[in-house]
Parts: sequence; C-alpha cells; structure tokens
Amino acid sequence: MNYLHAFAAEFLSLTRQVLPYFLAGAALGAALDAYVKPELALRHLRGGWLSMAKASALGMLLPGCSCATMPLAEGLRRKGADLGTVCSFLLASPLVSPQTLVLIYALLGWKFAAARAAAAFIGAMMIGGIFLRLERGGGLPGIPAPEPAKKCCSGCGCSGGEDGAGPKKFWPLFADIVKDLGKYFVLGMAIASLLAVALPEGAVMRYIGSSGPLAYIAAALLGVPLYVCEGEEIPLTLSLLKLGLGPGPAFAFLLGSVGTCIPTMLMSQKLIGRRGLAVYAAWWLAFALAAGLVFGALS
Repeated sequence: MNYLHAFAAEFLSLTRQVLPYFLAGAALGAALDAYVKPELALRHLRGGWLSMAKASALGMLLPGCSCATMPLAEGLRRKGADLGTVCSFLLASPLVSPQTLVLIYALLGWKFAAARAAAAFIGAMMIGGIFLRLERGGGLPGIPAPEPAKKCCSGCGCSGGEDGAGPKKFWPLFADIVKDLGKYFVLGMAIASLLAVALPEGAVMRYIGSSGPLAYIAAALLGVPLYVCEGEEIPLTLSLLKLGLGPGPAFAFLLGSVGTCIPTMLMSQKLIGRRGLAVYAAWWLAFALAAGLVFGALS
C-alpha cells in the first residue's frame, strides 16, 4: 500500500506539472495541421543539399507520428526526390514536433529542447548526405520501387487524405491529437512514476555511474530497441535524471529511443531497403552516442 500511495502521489504531481504544456503543444500541432499545407512544399523538395535542408525543416514542423508522415515521404519519392531528401524528412519528423518540443521544455528545460531541435536538423542532414552519396554511387542496389500513397492507418493522429472533403478544422484536429497522444502521455507518466518509486535512490550511479562510458553506452543501447512514441521518452528521461543519470547519457537516451523508433524503421524499409535500413540504424546509434557526449561536455 505504501508503494501504491507513493506511485499515485508521484503520478498526480508529475501530471499536474506537465498537463498544461501537453495541451498547449496539442493546440500548436492542431494549428499547424489545419493551416499549413505541406503539399505546397513538395515541389521544392527534388534533391540535393538545399532540398534536404527544406525536408528536415518540414519534418520538424509537421505534427503526427511516423505513420502520418510516411505517405508524404512516399509522395516525395514519387515526385522525383532523391533518397537523401526522403531520409532527411523521415529522420527529422519523429524526432521533433511542436508537441514534443513543448514537453521537453516543460520537463527537461530549454537546453534539452534546443539540443533536441539542433540534433534533429543536424542528424537529418547527415543521414541525408550519407544516403545521397550511396544512391548516386550505386551503393544501395535493389531499392524497392515506391508504392502509391495509402490512407494513413487509424489512430496515428493524421487526418484528411485523398478522400478528405473540405478544409481541416482546428477543434476536431485538437481533439484527435489529444485523444491519440493522450494514451502515450498517460503511459509515459505512469512509467516515469513507477521508475521513481521502484528504483532505490542512487541505483543508477551505483551500477552504471552518472556520466561514465558505461552510462553512455547503457543509455544509448536501452533507447535503441525501446518502443516509444509521441513524447513517451520525455518523462522516462526525466526519471533517469532524477535517479542520478547524467545529462549527457540522458540526452543519448532521448535521441536513441526515437531515432530508431520501430514503426519508422519497419516502414522505412519500403523506401531504403534492408541494406539501407542497416546503415540507418548503425549510424543513428553512433550519432546518439556522439550527441550525448557533446551535450554532456557542454552541460
């Protein structure tokens, strides 16, 4: 009963602290989805470094999960965009959205929020450059041809589509975002509260250290296979910080747990193939570790 009471108290405290920011982020995401027309930008995303920069920025602005952005990525490919542009868009989109940046600022502070945005853009440009060179040099044989865009799956937070009638409305979109992201929000709060109550104080520092080599490796490896979606990793990172993990390893976890998000990886295989998927995963693990080391050194 003592553990249950402590869990409930921690859950309510954390939720009360974050809920206003969650609703504010959902409102911003709904406004972007209602008033920004991403299809107008498709014709500017053909290929090359400038195209990759535009695709990275577009991916960071669009709300929604990987399932929502995959049809747009396929649309870019059908319109003649190179794999560098497509991969830049695919990486930046799940890493940064208006909702996640607001939540990161609320829970972790402006340094984590600014570093996440910078890492998303830099990482998207780097992975785009790798795939641009591989594609032009013939290093990715057997890339499957892009399929026609399909309707987004149910429950992923996107709306509209080929059969959409009329302009999108703000309040229905806001309600959809809150409904679709709410389950991840509650789950993230619950896991974070459970970690804070179940793990003894000082356990992280005792077993892996605060900011040593083992802490970085353990945080990055934990984040890579872990399935998180729509900001669920943010309260988990907060819990790790409270348990004694240093900011550098925590930032490595914050990147690694989303950069290799399982739905993104599985759906990306249609566009970049198995060999490309292996390159993507290995590169992102190395990037998450390097970004964590830089963030830790500057913190």
